[in-house]
This record gives sequence, structure tokens and C-alpha cells, in this order.
Amino acid sequence: MVNQPETSVIVKMPIKRDSAVDNLKGVIIILVIIGHNSLLNSFKTPFTDFLQGYIYLFHMPLFFGLSALFVRDFSWEYVKKRFIQLMIPFFFFVIVDPVNIIFQLVHPGSSAMPLLFDFHLKDAIKKVFVGSGFYLQSPLWFLPTLFLANLLFAFLFKNRLNKLVVGLYVLVFCMVLFFAGVIQTKHYCVPYGIDAAIYVIPLLFFMHFVYINKPRFLKYNPLMYLGGIIASSILILLVIPKRPPSALTGRFDIAQFYVPTTLWGYLLICALSVSIFLLFLKFNKHTVFSMIGLYTMPIFILHIYPWFNGLRDLSPVWFLLLNVIGDLAIAIGISKLLMKISPKFAWIGMVA
Repeated sequence: MVNQPETSVIVKMPIKRDSAVDNLKGVIIILVIIGHNSLLNSFKTPFTDFLQGYIYLFHMPLFFGLSALFVRDFSWEYVKKRFIQLMIPFFFFVIVDPVNIIFQLVHPGSSAMPLLFDFHLKDAIKKVFVGSGFYLQSPLWFLPTLFLANLLFAFLFKNRLNKLVVGLYVLVFCMVLFFAGVIQTKHYCVPYGIDAAIYVIPLLFFMHFVYINKPRFLKYNPLMYLGGIIASSILILLVIPKRPPSALTGRFDIAQFYVPTTLWGYLLICALSVSIFLLFLKFNKHTVFSMIGLYTMPIFILHIYPWFNGLRDLSPVWFLLLNVIGDLAIAIGISKLLMKISPKFAWIGMVA
């Protein structure tokens, strides 16, 4: 989901991949699968409510933040590259969606028909040109929002010494932050989640700053970063109010734009994400999670399908475990197979 280029104009990156970043990507994509699993909504307990709500505090903010580590200097070539990486897969799976076609053939009525075969102009406009999480019954909203966030970050970084550009962004950010409650009621009309893209930009700058200054930040004991995670988590529970029952999660859900509307609340969300990021940077070793982290894009796209709904008679723990392992295996397997057939499958996100 976050593609690491070999070089970057903003950050001079080594050709070798960063195992610490891949480890973090691997862990949070597993948490994405858990957080999106229908089991947590079907078997409501105080623990599953807390688990889902806590995962939502940082899993998508971290994915946004990690994308800033490898953003290139703003140019039309960069715009084209990110459009191919993010928007082409988005359009393909919204309009064509071959996986749902297979589900329909095997189990008619088990999933929604792709837009290509059930075309209605109003739905097409909502899904293709608005792309809101309200309309897409999947996490695909993230791809166009990430696209806009990356472009905006690259543009602002390139013009970071331009007082007019920075001032205008700060003004727009403050409006989005302080009026987020009002914006949330109309979020489903905001094209490609531009409100969410504007909202996450400071987090991208925080994580980018930490990454390019790693030696300065990583000289402390890992317990310091663990303490930051615990402290920010406790303060979030105290400062950020729990959302109404209409919200999918407790305190934070960037997809539905249930977000803090105060500067303190925003900074606490950033502090939690940055603390987790620093903890992972401390352990730069190749693990099974770093291997999983290579395939976040195909995992993200393919985990949304009900591969194992026919096995819901299993105990909740076994069903959840099967979903996590199965989603990972299916996505990685399909990605490897398709890329072996043709590198052109990278155009629809089937690339490590």
C-alpha cells in the first residue's frame, strides 16, 4: 500500500529496503484485517469493542504517515506515478471487480455486482468520482485519499519556505480541524476524501521529520517509546470523547471522518502513531512481518472479500485466526502468481 521507491528527492533513500518500516507495515496490515473483520461486529463484547476502537486510533494514520517517508518532490511525473500506483487499482476494483464476479458465479447473490454489470449513473458518480467510504462497502476509499494526501504533502514540502502557501494550508487545516464535526455530516459528498487528506498532512510531516532524523530520535531506550504509546493512549481515552452509536468505532475513524476536533486531540493521535513508529524503527531486522509488509497493497485490496464466510460456524477465535492467515495467504499467493504471469498486473495493485 505504501510503495518504497529506490530514491527520493525529498529524502535520499538507500536502495536497500528498510526492514523496520516493512515490519511496521506488516503488523498494521494484519491489524487492518482484524479491524475490518465482520466478526468484531457480530460478536460484540466490551473487549472486542475496545480492541476495534483502539486499532482504529493508529492503523490508518500510520499508513498515511508511512507514505510520507518515500514521497518524491512534487512534479507532474510524480503525479503520474502515484496516479498509476493508487488510482488505477481504485478504478479497476470499483468498476470491474473481477473477484466479485467470481463470487457471483459461485454463489449468486453472495456479493454486490460490480459497477460494470450493474450500472446506474448516480451510483457511478458516487463510487467513481466521490469514492467515499460511505458508498464503497470496502476500504477502497483509502486509495484516492492517499493519492491526494501524497500530492498535497509533496507540494507543501516543495513550497515549505513559501509563507503564502504555508499560511493558506494552515488556514484550511484549522477550518477542517475545528469544523470536523460539521464536515463529518457531509463527508460522503466530499470527493475522494479531500477533507481527510488535508487533515492528515501534519502527521505526514511529523513522521517524515522523525525518519530523516532517526539517529537523533533512536538513541533512547525502547521503554521510552513504549511509555509514549501508553501515555498517549491513556490521554486519548481521557481527552477524546467517545463517538455516538452511529460511528463504526469508538473515538477515531478517518474513513467516516469521526476525528478529534481540538488541537490537543489531534496531537495525541499523532503522538500515538509517532511513538509506535519509533518503537518499530528501533528493531530493524528482517522478520515474517517485513515479508508481509512487502505485499500491503494486494493484501489491502483483496482482504475485503468474504473468502471464509461459509465457515462462520467455527468458534470466534478460530474464525478470526483463519481470516487473518487466509487473507494473507490468498493475497500474497495471487500477487505472486499474477506478477509471474505478467508484470503488467502491477497496474491493478498486484505488486509487492
